[in-house]
Amino acid sequence: MPIQGGLPPRNPRFVGREDLLAQVHGLLDNGPVVLLPSADQRFGGTGRTQLAVEYAHRYARGYELVWWIPAEQTAGMRAALVGLASRLGLPEARDINRTLCAVRDALSRGEPYRNWLVVFENANRPEDITPYLPGGTGHVLVTSRDPRWGSELAQAVPVPVFDRADSVDFLRLRNPELSEVDADRLAARLADVPMALAEAAAVQVSGGWPAGEYLRRYDERAAELVTPTPVRVAWGLAAEALRASSPAAAQLLELCAFLASAPVSWRLFWATRGLDLPPELARTVRVERRLKAALRLIGRYGLAELDPPGEHLTVHPLVRGMLAEDVPHADGLPGWQADRRDTVRAMLAAADPGDPDNPTNWPRYAEIIPHLVHCDLLGGDAEELRQLVINCVRCLFARGDYDSSRDLAAQAVQRWRDRLGETDEHALLAAFHLANAMRAVGRTEDARLLNAQTLRAQRDVLGDDETTLATANSVGADLRIQGHFGQARQLDADNLVRYRRLFGESYPLTLRCANNLAVDLRLLGDFRGARALDEQVLRHRQAVLVDSHPEVLSSRAGLAFDLFGLGDYAGAADVLAAAPADGLGEDHPMVLWAGRFAAMAARRGGRPHARQLAERSVGLFRQKFGDHNVETLAALVSLAHCVRDEGDVESAYLLLERAVAGYRTVLGEGHPFALAAVSDLAGVVRAMGRHAQARALGGEALGGLRRSVGADHPFTLCCANGLAADLHATGEAQQAREVAADTWARSRNVRGATHPDTLACAFNLALDAGDDTGRGLVLTELTKAYGEPHPVVAAAASGRRLETEIEPPPL
Repeated sequence: MPIQGGLPPRNPRFVGREDLLAQVHGLLDNGPVVLLPSADQRFGGTGRTQLAVEYAHRYARGYELVWWIPAEQTAGMRAALVGLASRLGLPEARDINRTLCAVRDALSRGEPYRNWLVVFENANRPEDITPYLPGGTGHVLVTSRDPRWGSELAQAVPVPVFDRADSVDFLRLRNPELSEVDADRLAARLADVPMALAEAAAVQVSGGWPAGEYLRRYDERAAELVTPTPVRVAWGLAAEALRASSPAAAQLLELCAFLASAPVSWRLFWATRGLDLPPELARTVRVERRLKAALRLIGRYGLAELDPPGEHLTVHPLVRGMLAEDVPHADGLPGWQADRRDTVRAMLAAADPGDPDNPTNWPRYAEIIPHLVHCDLLGGDAEELRQLVINCVRCLFARGDYDSSRDLAAQAVQRWRDRLGETDEHALLAAFHLANAMRAVGRTEDARLLNAQTLRAQRDVLGDDETTLATANSVGADLRIQGHFGQARQLDADNLVRYRRLFGESYPLTLRCANNLAVDLRLLGDFRGARALDEQVLRHRQAVLVDSHPEVLSSRAGLAFDLFGLGDYAGAADVLAAAPADGLGEDHPMVLWAGRFAAMAARRGGRPHARQLAERSVGLFRQKFGDHNVETLAALVSLAHCVRDEGDVESAYLLLERAVAGYRTVLGEGHPFALAAVSDLAGVVRAMGRHAQARALGGEALGGLRRSVGADHPFTLCCANGLAADLHATGEAQQAREVAADTWARSRNVRGATHPDTLACAFNLALDAGDDTGRGLVLTELTKAYGEPHPVVAAAASGRRLETEIEPPPL
């Protein structure tokens, strides 16, 4: 049997459809197939899902993998595809879109399975599914009510009602005591519609109604309706019979009018036990045994499907629509609908586990999120309802589903601003989360503008509230992305004072703010200041967290980069070596940072395995973040330096060319990271002997860096050291001496006289001046700094110029 995921159990009472099953089987080799309602039953009820389930089971032995994707809700569909990624052995990217594309591509390539079947159930928005439809040698089967599928996207197979013989078999399988004549009479009255037949059979068996009694009630019910369709009449009789048997079960079903057609966990219904409910319903939901018995009764009357363990109830979209069909689009609702809707809203809020950043709570949020729209939770007045929406937005973001997080946050912002005003606390909080999601999907300018607007409003309305300070942190991130490192430092330093005043020095959010300030200081080249902060934050975190906690590892990684920036490469390596990452996984962002920094420290320490570490780092960053991400680009830069040190300047050139293009695309041409990458590229061009081209590149980068981060920034000093070499090589000796002398003097003041990069500047200055005594003195200091043997010491001893490459810190 194939590997299966999410596939519903086989229906042992499935009948007929042999021609349709054969048709689907024959068409799938030609591309995706979509099962649509027939033209005379456009609302469904003809058994498309049951046909798909039967196909999947009947032909399962012909596949290596069969995967069922519930696709009515975008978030649920995406979560199911993430589950498939795990089965395919694909790493989960931070952005869920990358994971979904990886699933599509792996299936299309036939890796690791060539023969697969993927079923998208209730895919009623083709535009949400088509980006992830795989090709290749596998099969895609879709069920939908949307006729757009059948135009160009898939081969349409209309699913009609049963023929009469199948209708009779269908009814008698479910009610063996039913005669063939009575079955024929029922089938005729119900127009052979599978869903109506199923409801009729369920009512007859559960209610004990003979065929004649059912037909009499059917005719009476039909006479009361304006449009007495078979499904509508049969549903009404089933609902009436359920209400007579168990008012509490009927009231539970009525709640489903305001829930999605996604499976509803019994735990959601159980969450109502603390609410003010009608007596019968209150007594039922208080005890798990009674609640599950009521759910089973709903299933027995054919009004919903219950999974075999009895854990999840699924209401057909048609049934849900009939339950709520009298609900108007205006503000008012009929009495019972308004009560049930408010009960559903309160039920979902009561089921909120809180702490949406905690992965252990994500499965519970996955049970809640599909139902937010159908009960119009955004329209609720209670604060706990709005907080649930915020928590769901945050959960989606934490899971990496940035698109769904952005969409829900955008709806919340619009609705709450319209109803509650632009300065409402929850509207502002939703705007903060919307900006985070915008930034994550690459809309950095929109995020910056929204964050700035939100922060101004929060400071006016809320003052130094926790949410205001969180938005200030987010504005700091926007400033860093723009390359305004000094402004980010000012904001974060002010924010840290506010955090410490409100919450104390060791409060977790205070420590995160201190961590952000350390990031700013690193970006400004103030590695001493960053080190002092990182050491302080690390001590506080180690006092309350285990060493393998992500935030402890974050502090260790930051401290390692500080030491690297201070020229203490052995110290950086030691800090990283002492950092356990047990349980986090090799693709956790903090582990990835530590891996890249370890490669950097190994290279500057002259270790032969540096390139191997850097190559592994690039691979993991690409899997996690994709090619167009600042952290992946930084890893490319680090790898390029390792490759160049081994003499492979052509490969180093290609890597840095990609990094420059990537930084310009993601951050803009004038961003300090893009300019730093150009400076590094100039160094490789210089190594190729193309000094005129290197001079042009270096001059461009140096001018941009002086304007953006200043003449004393380490980026600028590294670039200037390289440009002096090109000026010397192109015959501009006087200017070369001036640039070299100025760079050495600035580096002594900024980095210290014994910093390895300051020593490189001093060595190059002595080399160009022909000062052998000076060269000898600097060589002695270089030997102290690096140890012997070391490639830099060897290069200096042989009279070669020393490069000072730029390693971009995390942004």
